[in-house]
Amino acid sequence: MKSFIISISFTLLALSLQRTSFAKTEYFYQDRDHTKEEIFKDVGFVFGISLIAYPITQWDTVREEGSWDVYRSNFGKIVFDRDEPFWNYMVHPYTGSQMFLYYRARNYRYADALALTFVSSTIFEFLIEVYTEPASVQDLYQTPVLGAVMGYGFEKLSMQLLNGDSKVGHFFGHLINPMTLFPSIFEGTSYAVIAPNIDKKSIGYYFHAEF
Repeated sequence: MKSFIISISFTLLALSLQRTSFAKTEYFYQDRDHTKEEIFKDVGFVFGISLIAYPITQWDTVREEGSWDVYRSNFGKIVFDRDEPFWNYMVHPYTGSQMFLYYRARNYRYADALALTFVSSTIFEFLIEVYTEPASVQDLYQTPVLGAVMGYGFEKLSMQLLNGDSKVGHFFGHLINPMTLFPSIFEGTSYAVIAPNIDKKSIGYYFHAEF
């Protein structure tokens, strides 16, 4: 009888731990190959977001300096811009970092994510931003290159924070890498849930992963 009570108590304790401290979500990326259709869809998605985000974030510039006449005049031109360092070394690289993180969240390898960030940045410069100003030589390489460097750092830091035990860390992990908020929508961040597995004969762990 005593052994039965001890067994029941241990089982209840294990079930309680399963609901609390043992269950854990591990975030990671699963690199894979992509079809041409997937690549076109992802580039098109980034283009669509850029098309929406540009007038929203630069409304005054679009309203005061943009027009279809300016668009036709700027189309195909490349110049060395005279933007303030804040724009060239912070805003554009940050934008590039989010493009890079999107492609990483879609499970592209680092080299492929960098290449597609180049493609998306170039499309933005030649097809969207020309509504207000010609394409910029600096932005054509600073946005993807510095953006990829920044994005790589954001990725590593966000994974460390998200896989930690701090709620504050989880908040900032999602903040610097927003793509981790939408794993099911973007088929992005893969995650695994590790928790105890308890049956009549043994106590172990089960591993559930989603890609």
